[in-house]
Amino acid sequence: MRQNEQLKNLYKQNGDGDFVLEAFLDRYVDAFNEWDSAYLEVRDLNPGLIHFLERCSYDIPFKYGIELLFTVSEQREAETEELISRGVRANFSYKILREKTNLRLLIRRIKKYFAVSVTLLLLVFSLDPILPESLMTRTLREGMMIGGWVFLWQALSLFSFNRGDIVRKVRHYERFLESKISFRYEEEDKEKG
Repeated sequence: MRQNEQLKNLYKQNGDGDFVLEAFLDRYVDAFNEWDSAYLEVRDLNPGLIHFLERCSYDIPFKYGIELLFTVSEQREAETEELISRGVRANFSYKILREKTNLRLLIRRIKKYFAVSVTLLLLVFSLDPILPESLMTRTLREGMMIGGWVFLWQALSLFSFNRGDIVRKVRHYERFLESKISFRYEEEDKEKG
């Protein structure tokens, strides 16, 4: 309960109980990467904006949804709102694709390490009765035994720690795809006030 109160001090909640991540845009173009000179519709989003949104998302537990609220000081342009909304979704869709590719590569490495581990350990136990007892064979056997356990530990470590980090990132990015994106305008706020 205490964490929920702390979150309410940091972020507003909308009527659905989702936490609202607010970002101020002096101009619409501030949402886009200034180094990307491509046509507006296909431009990358501002890395600072993406970093801010990701950092805020990590604060909020998965049981809560999020809403992205952009406060803009320019006149309302529905077309540009749509471009920003599509840009946010495209950015996080790409990040999901990239992380799922990383996960597949990680699983492939885990399988390789596990296969090497099992091979080395099986060799140790199967060759043990066959090989004559000497310093060379004991050293070889111990080296293969240590190598087998090291590869097994690496496979378990990657599975336990690295895989979990990637899965958490994907869940955060998927939450952005499901989030509501809305815009508020300073001019409208001034007219109301």
